[in-house]
Amino acid sequence: MKKTILITGTSRGIGLALAKHFLNLDFSVVGVSRGATPLEHENFYSLQADLSRPEDVENLKTKLQSFSLSGFIHNAGVITPMGPFAENNFHDWTNTFQVNLFSGGRLVQFGLPSLRKNHGFIIFLSGGGSAYPNPNFSAYGVSKTAVVRLSEVLAKELAPDIFVYCVAPGPNPTKMLEQAIQNGVVVPEENKVDFSYPIRLCEFLAFNQNPGYSGKFIHVKDNYREWGEKEFAGDGYTLRRIKN
Repeated sequence: MKKTILITGTSRGIGLALAKHFLNLDFSVVGVSRGATPLEHENFYSLQADLSRPEDVENLKTKLQSFSLSGFIHNAGVITPMGPFAENNFHDWTNTFQVNLFSGGRLVQFGLPSLRKNHGFIIFLSGGGSAYPNPNFSAYGVSKTAVVRLSEVLAKELAPDIFVYCVAPGPNPTKMLEQAIQNGVVVPEENKVDFSYPIRLCEFLAFNQNPGYSGKFIHVKDNYREWGEKEFAGDGYTLRRIKN
């Protein structure tokens, strides 16, 4: 029986690449995106919704509960508004939280019955500014930091039935990265990665059976395949206050 995975933001970029990859792994994929997803496959189901609109998210409930989900990847995200916090339009600022954080949380709630039944997984994608302060990108950084903490909380609440992870995908060749660079972010060439990095990590986590990874904040360049008790123990790879 095919496993079914829900992926947001499948119309382009990382989300589209993930959808194609999991179809190749013989999953059924439910894609949620604002625009049409350029994918035609017998095991791909497209749901169009604007995740910045809470009513659009609520309208997905009945449709999503008709699928028996084994996994969920919340990839959809927005980076605007950019610029000094004092000059940000606050409606736009809170809209970023709706897309990056709240919509993903709500979709998790919709999928919980089947995710529990299938001992599934949840993956949230974080972003630049969630591990360090990035001036002029406050809405993006703060909302993505909240995503990291949400993944940690859910990993504890949903254990042992569901594993929950947060993935730092690195600077991929996306429109979002272009926007960031155009607004002053400097990304050295050696730091850039292609879609193969988040694809490999998400595939690894989708099949992972080690509970030590659940609740961890994992970068695509981490040596995660070699992790052992040292990495799983304590507060490593999480959001924590460090005492000097």
